Amino acid sequence: MVKQSVEERRNGIRAKRILSIQYRLVKKSKNKDNNWRLSTTEDMSVTGLAFLSEQAFTPGDILEVQVVMSGVLDIYNGLAKVVRTDRKREAAYYLVGVKFTGSKTKSRNAKSYNSAQTNRLKRLSGKK
Repeated sequence: MVKQSVEERRNGIRAKRILSIQYRLVKKSKNKDNNWRLSTTEDMSVTGLAFLSEQAFTPGDILEVQVVMSGVLDIYNGLAKVVRTDRKREAAYYLVGVKFTGSKTKSRNAKSYNSAQTNRLKRLSGKK
């Protein structure tokens, strides 16, 4: 009997990119801390990213996320929904997976802003 491979559930191709991020809890289910935190990404795609956190989040929590490259270029600045939180073995941190939900900007330029962010993410992940 041949074991079938697990189907990839992501819509975007993951790229191993380590970038600086800031994040904070916007809408919570059980967490109470909504201060800005600093971290680094583990991997990312056009649709979301994974990062390291000292705080466990619950799937469904909404975070405000700012991904910055070289302290200058905004890669993503908007909201993201927590889809998973995994505690790393024998470590005091969690790997948090989030899916981008869109810009927090409500202006006429939000659509073009989101499009520019998507293009930057595609270039970083090597996707054409």
